[in-house]
Amino acid sequence: MSIALGKDGAAPPKGSDIINATYTEECEVVDVTNRSNEGGATGKAGYRAYKAGFKTKMWEIECHDATGLVTSLENNTPGQFEVMSVSENISIDGAVTYTVSLREM
Repeated sequence: MSIALGKDGAAPPKGSDIINATYTEECEVVDVTNRSNEGGATGKAGYRAYKAGFKTKMWEIECHDATGLVTSLENNTPGQFEVMSVSENISIDGAVTYTVSLREM
């Protein structure tokens, strides 16, 4: 099963038995305050300045076969994604699913 998103969306890595995929982009906040915007020697009250740092791109993919997904990643996108964690989800009356967290390198 493959998933395709809209024009500006990103497609998740190809894998088998994908149930759900969530894509997240985050930026760390970097303090770029300098003397000119702190007030410096003028004695006036200054302000803090912040900018966005490097982007972190993450995928959380829920699937039935984590081994198949990881194998598919290694074959189709070598070196692009790093598996951060794999968790097993067991419900009382449902199928066993796995949630695989990936970080784009």
